[in-house]
Amino acid sequence: MQPEQLIISLIKDDLINSKLVNGLNQLGLSAGDYHLNLSGTIFSLMGIVGAANNDKLLDYYINLTSASQHIDLSNIAERGAALENLAYSIYRELCEWKV
Repeated sequence: MQPEQLIISLIKDDLINSKLVNGLNQLGLSAGDYHLNLSGTIFSLMGIVGAANNDKLLDYYINLTSASQHIDLSNIAERGAALENLAYSIYRELCEWKV
């Protein structure tokens, strides 16, 4: 697997996890402890310098991933493409943060 494909795969996993955690929170469950916190790994693999301590980048990333709330994961026929497209879009946005 190429590095770009690996990073996009991690972003897709993070999108699914974020959707699950946010859905549980909306149901009144306290699910915040179940976030995978993949952002640091993604930033590191992308070579984004100082990203671990960059609150602005983390807030930006969280805002980008919040778009996953609009993806219907129960629609098996369309969810793969929707997640792939969103993950690729997020990846391209993060590329702008490289130094």
